[in-house]
Amino acid sequence: MNAAPHAPAAATSPAQSALLVALVDSSDDAIISKTPEGVITTWNRAAAEMYGYMAEEIVGQPVSRLIHADRPDEMVDILSAIRAGGRVDHYETVRVRKDGKAINVSLTVSPILDEGGRVVGVSSRRARSPTPTRPPSRSPA
Repeated sequence: MNAAPHAPAAATSPAQSALLVALVDSSDDAIISKTPEGVITTWNRAAAEMYGYMAEEIVGQPVSRLIHADRPDEMVDILSAIRAGGRVDHYETVRVRKDGKAINVSLTVSPILDEGGRVVGVSSRRARSPTPTRPPSRSPA
């Protein structure tokens, strides 16, 4: 697991915030935010497709619901790195869907910082299966 430093983002306007919400909602990548303690706070459409939980079912639940039984300390280690201000890039691991099926995923996990640079949340991005689940699309001719 590699932890890299992360700088806080600049403040955004309401229009920029709305654009960011649309970007997250329309992404093919599962994007999940959590508290520094690991409680899920947001869940996009792609996360619902990947893991089988609707946002209403999983928001407010511990992220440990997605952790494979053979990796009990993995999220503790990741959250510790994030609380220290680090970032975890392209970490390949196994997660568990609602139906109990184990899936391979590649995670990038970053801190969510407030204006003062304090960690107020955790973002998991690009939590997609490293192996394609559908045929590749054709390039436009």
